[in-house]
Amino acid sequence: MFFKRRSRANSYVDNSENPRSQSFDDYTTDKRPESSRKESHQSQPFSPAEEPDMYPRQQQPQEPTYAQKKIEQLESQLADLQNWVDQLEQQRAEVHNWIDKRGLRPDVPASIAKIMDTTTADAAPTLNAQLDRKITIVNFDLHRLQDDLNDSISSSHFASAMLKFLPDIQRLTLLPSGPRYAFDLILKLGGNLNSHGGIDSADAGDIAARRDFYSRLDETMVDVVQRRFGEGEGWDVKREIKRIEKTASYLKTYGVEPYFPSTLEMMKREMEFQPNGVPNGQGTPPRYH
Repeated sequence: MFFKRRSRANSYVDNSENPRSQSFDDYTTDKRPESSRKESHQSQPFSPAEEPDMYPRQQQPQEPTYAQKKIEQLESQLADLQNWVDQLEQQRAEVHNWIDKRGLRPDVPASIAKIMDTTTADAAPTLNAQLDRKITIVNFDLHRLQDDLNDSISSSHFASAMLKFLPDIQRLTLLPSGPRYAFDLILKLGGNLNSHGGIDSADAGDIAARRDFYSRLDETMVDVVQRRFGEGEGWDVKREIKRIEKTASYLKTYGVEPYFPSTLEMMKREMEFQPNGVPNGQGTPPRYH
């Protein structure tokens, strides 16, 4: 051990190193064997930043992608609402076009009529009332026009106006209980032409126009009668046959024939299949070819 004098106070500084003064950390980090240091390093606990998650977190969708999908969803909903608004505006326009302040238009717009036919329980009676009133109005207007002109309207023009109702009558036939209403409406069309007048003129063109008109009615009536028998309603077929035959006999005197020939044939053939005591329409229907 060496002592060095530093000052006048005879103070001395110890320059030697004391082995016992070494810290434990110095020993553990520097003096330990290599194998011991490796084991200590391996057993060192993880820091909070390095510790693995026991339950891995679910990855959240990226904000831009989620926002884009949400925008597309809202745009789709907006487009659906816009289509619905357009439909309502179209129906409103149809209703406004349909409204007649004189009250002489009993029909309804086509789009509304289609909904009524499919969703309304009393669709057939409602449509029948509309068609019946409209046929009456058109027939009245034609007669009034004839009076205003002080001249008769040809049977071909009158028949052409009445034939405009056949598509709606055919639509009525397809509804439940519709055939019974369609049957009366078709006979009403024929009766309107019968009351038109001019049948006693013996004009060949007039008679030909009437024959064509009655032939068109007969074709439609065959389907109506067949469907009416299929519904099995209580129907006085004999009375209806007499009703048609009476009008046919009247027209025959003026050379206009036949009058509903196919319809009468079908109704009479159905009567042959009616068992005694069974209401009309309840028997086994015949086979139509």
